[in-house]
Amino acid sequence: MTKFIIRILILSLLLVSSIEAQIKKIGVPFITNYNPKTYKAASENGDVVQDSKGMMFFANHFGIMQFDGVRWSIVTQPENRSMVRSLAIDKNDKIYVGAQGDFGFTAQLPNGQYRYTSLVKLLPVSARNFGDVLHITIQNGNVIFFSYEGIFIYKNNEIRVLKSKASFDDFFEVNQEIYVLDNERGLLKLKSDSLIAISNAQKFAGMKIRKIFKTNNGLLLCTQNNGLFIYSDNQITPFVTEVDYLLKQNQISAGIQLSDGYFGIGTRQTGLIVIDGSGNLIQHINKQIGLQNDYVTNLKTDKEGNLWVTLKEGISMIQISSPLSKILDTSNSETKIYCSQIYQNKLYIATDNGLFSLDWEAYKNGNREDVNFQHISGMSENVWNIGVFGNSLLAFEKNGIYEVSGNSAKRLAKVDGAWKGILVPNHPDLLLAGGYNGLYLLKKINNSWVYQHKIKGFQESSRIIETDNNGNFWIAHGYKGIFKLQFNTEFDSVSNVQFYNQEDGFPSSLFLNTFKIDNQIFFGTTKGVYKQSTSSNKMIPDAIFKKYLGMENHIRLLKEDNLNNIWYVSGENTGKMTKKANGSFAVEELPFRKLRYLYVPGFENIQTTTKGDVFFGTQDGLIHYNSVKNKKYQTKYKAVITEVKCIFPKDSLLFSSRYDVLPNKTKSAEKEISRVLSYSNNAVHFAFSSLFYDEADATKYEYWLEGFEPKWSEYSLQTEKEYTNLPENEYVFHVRAKNIYDVVSEEAVFRFEILPPWYRTFWAYLFYFALYSIVIYLIVRYQKSVAERQRRQLIENQERELLRSRAELNEQKLTWEQQNMAIVRENLETTINLKNAKVASNTVNLIHLNEILLSIKELIAQIDKKNDPNVNFSLLNKINKLIDHELQGDKHWNEFEEIFNQLHNNFMQRLKTSYPELTPRDMRLCAYLRMNFNTKEIAPLLGISVRGVEDTRYRIRKKLQLPSEANITEFILNF
Repeated sequence: MTKFIIRILILSLLLVSSIEAQIKKIGVPFITNYNPKTYKAASENGDVVQDSKGMMFFANHFGIMQFDGVRWSIVTQPENRSMVRSLAIDKNDKIYVGAQGDFGFTAQLPNGQYRYTSLVKLLPVSARNFGDVLHITIQNGNVIFFSYEGIFIYKNNEIRVLKSKASFDDFFEVNQEIYVLDNERGLLKLKSDSLIAISNAQKFAGMKIRKIFKTNNGLLLCTQNNGLFIYSDNQITPFVTEVDYLLKQNQISAGIQLSDGYFGIGTRQTGLIVIDGSGNLIQHINKQIGLQNDYVTNLKTDKEGNLWVTLKEGISMIQISSPLSKILDTSNSETKIYCSQIYQNKLYIATDNGLFSLDWEAYKNGNREDVNFQHISGMSENVWNIGVFGNSLLAFEKNGIYEVSGNSAKRLAKVDGAWKGILVPNHPDLLLAGGYNGLYLLKKINNSWVYQHKIKGFQESSRIIETDNNGNFWIAHGYKGIFKLQFNTEFDSVSNVQFYNQEDGFPSSLFLNTFKIDNQIFFGTTKGVYKQSTSSNKMIPDAIFKKYLGMENHIRLLKEDNLNNIWYVSGENTGKMTKKANGSFAVEELPFRKLRYLYVPGFENIQTTTKGDVFFGTQDGLIHYNSVKNKKYQTKYKAVITEVKCIFPKDSLLFSSRYDVLPNKTKSAEKEISRVLSYSNNAVHFAFSSLFYDEADATKYEYWLEGFEPKWSEYSLQTEKEYTNLPENEYVFHVRAKNIYDVVSEEAVFRFEILPPWYRTFWAYLFYFALYSIVIYLIVRYQKSVAERQRRQLIENQERELLRSRAELNEQKLTWEQQNMAIVRENLETTINLKNAKVASNTVNLIHLNEILLSIKELIAQIDKKNDPNVNFSLLNKINKLIDHELQGDKHWNEFEEIFNQLHNNFMQRLKTSYPELTPRDMRLCAYLRMNFNTKEIAPLLGISVRGVEDTRYRIRKKLQLPSEANITEFILNF
């Protein structure tokens, strides 16, 4: 029984160990590359450290380079401007610097600058000739600088120098112990400022050890060209690994012991190799699969567990602590993944370039050098879905339905696009395939799927299909709604179709999906998860999903795994609802925040396996997740204000760490720049960032200028803010960040004050008071003088009053005279009006009389002299002559002319004077026109016809010399 228990325990330990190893073996961690064009400095970097706030510093050939998550900048340089090769940092954030022929330290000043202090001046002159300082370590108050020519131990402002008879080869810190490789003496240990040879030390001479790790089996030695060795019990033995050929052929250059017991080994020619304690390959990350350069110069981890890799050309950050990784190989160029499936130990991915397969067992065990994605021949366009039906793997492609066998595919049905397939309930030999324009039926005959026919009665696109327990088929159309289908017994046509959209309870008819969870049909909408009410058949929100996912997001995917956990894509968030023993769910989203905006819109897909592997198909390839790897997402981090400057009248920096903006050698630089600003500098610009490097581009910020704004701003991706025309006041600028895991950073603040303008200062107000007092004094004096003048004026006023009284009498007399004149003028106007009325009346009567006379004259003219002998023609002639005389007489005209001239300011006389060639008849016509008579009214007054009046008007126009476009009536009225 005891042996059985021991075997079980050993098996359990092996299982746990293998599970932990699998995490790093499956896929490639997310890598963020920073190239020289990004950080704008030299390409090569030799070291990296992180301060207590989280700021990253790199040993760049141009100087010490700082990265705050947003901006890169050189913060200082050695005094001799040589290349920086190594860095170390103490608990007070003092950075020790190793350069070429120089070493020292730098610390941040109150103005944000970093001032470099060289320690070479403490060396004796004979010890100052050395090359690159390649390593720095801090122990027990000692700072140890290593170069090939010597070891410099700095403490209490003194330096002790250790020399080699030949030269040193390398330097190692192993669990608080210092080892030095001497080219002549071999491996030495530094104790009490002395170098002491270890047992058989000379055996190590010439081995070119580049890293030493402490293990349970002894010291693990990483040599440049000969692989790995174990030093234990004074013996050196080879440490055999799965990657000896890589380690021996590609020159080891750096190493790091990772927190999970793995070893990261950097090489010069093949990037980074990660092995476990037994020498098994865990990761091989090189340029072909994401690293931007194969020459690794150093390896360091930060507080978040990211691995920073400094390279011969560039910097890479590898997120080794993330449970997410990419399934990549050297030949995989596919990006859009529509579906994935593991079948017969192969991983298949459906892409926009066809179907590919990978030996999954070999890949996840780390054998990636010989494992590549293989293209499945027969399909080269969009493969929308793949699935295992019975013992067959079917692919649904743009050109039809295919059965996959090995590395090739055979087309089963040539149809105009196939989306996916689903087995018919209670008919395991029938497969329903959804196509671009309807449904197709396949039947399993002799263990092979055979195309039967297209199903009649339904022509809609059928990309999303599910079945319920009653045998109904639910089809979601993204732009129309949900179809519920029933088929006849032969499955050759649709017997019943029911359609559901917004009118049936959905919040919208657009972007609807259907899913099957726990044998129930659910619907993803733009506002949460819905289901069909059993009583009303209306669509209603599901209470459980409403509780956990809310009702505000677009539910793009629901997927149930073998443990009854529910995977979902809600809005841009991916999550997992883990079912508890009591039936409730625990929601987990943080591990999947990196998947935001990576899915192919409308083709979100998650594939789970019974072994705990989860695959996400994205636009950026296939991403793998395993929950065994736990990452801490609630880590604390800081927001920082990296630069503050006044904008007007010109850029004036108040705070900055950039090396090229403020002097850092003068004494004034050691003092904090005054944060009390004149009013002319009331426009301030802030630059800020957060010291969180996982998806740093997605970190959002909120800010608040206390003293100017009432509350915090909304979160945004903005990393700069400027304020203009700030009034005088004391201000505090606050900023804080929120990363992709919704963790809010510690707040950063910057206090400053803006002084009032000169005209609102104390001295200005004192001046205003003095000026006011003088004005009051002058006013009082003025009032006294005014009172004296008023007394004298009173006397003068009394004298003028008498004169005024007399003037008023005269004025009153003048007023009466004016009133009399007004009465006279009124009477005159009345008289004129009466005369106007008389003239108008006489003229009307005259017109009437002349019309009668003309009528009589026409009647006389109509008498037939020959046929009517009884008529007295002589009498008629006399009457006719009398009428003509009356029509041409001047009796009435003279009276008319006299009154007319009185009323119209001697119009006739003025007209005659201006135009003497006018005849009396012309004058009369002009008078009538002045009275605004028309041609028909004028004709009887002149005793002529209307045509005669027109002729007369024409003659008058010529005499008046009027142009053709001028109106004669308007001219006469205005004359």
